[in-house]
Amino acid sequence: PSPFIAAHPFGYFGGGINPSPTGPKSTVDRIDYSNDTADASPKGPLSATRYALAATGNQNFGYFAGGNSPQESKVDRVDYSNDTADTSPKGSLSLARYQLAATGNASFGYFGGGYTGSYRSTVDTVDYSNDTATASPKGPLTAAKGYLGATGNASFGYFGGGYGGSDIGAIDRIDYSNDTADASPKGSISPALRGLSATGNSNFGYFGGGHPEQSTVSRVDYANDTETAATKGPLTAGRKYLA
Repeated sequence: PSPFIAAHPFGYFGGGINPSPTGPKSTVDRIDYSNDTADASPKGPLSATRYALAATGNQNFGYFAGGNSPQESKVDRVDYSNDTADTSPKGSLSLARYQLAATGNASFGYFGGGYTGSYRSTVDTVDYSNDTATASPKGPLTAAKGYLGATGNASFGYFGGGYGGSDIGAIDRIDYSNDTADASPKGSISPALRGLSATGNSNFGYFGGGHPEQSTVSRVDYANDTETAATKGPLTAGRKYLA
């Protein structure tokens, strides 16, 4: 969503679950954007096996946090300049949880929502300039939820959809310049969905997929974010719990 993303030549995928034969993974795979037909390259692993975690980062580092197997508060950092080394354990989240989502800008990563046995509205911020400290709790989301999606631009983070006892369509906006305030309710996704994912650029955020096996893509216009997200061309097939 920020300009530095396009300049970085690799993408990193970490953790997950494969029920057979070995269950949760600590694997990190790297995709080379200049040679993306080749198999992804295994890199230094996460510090623990886990799934239902979240990740964000900047032009130098990737941060993987939370997850389950068991429930985790760990934050692991991938150093893009030395990605064959094991990931470095950094300061933890303020609350161990999974089913959370993350986004951020060049300086901070925001990890929101999740499940701990009950759904949470917690938002933690990882300060990349001081990443050994425990993440700082910030203004919460407007509702406790897991299985949500998040994206944003350099100024705002948008957390949309999710589940908190029923499917949620609401979109919350975090203002990075005033992140101790509660997240602001903005437009919604229609229909309400959990198990969706999100991406975007500096002007728009796209929320796609969801439970049960949705192909819907909804677009949030950051310049007019109080409106219901606009329905756009669907995914090629219905799916849930995508990334």
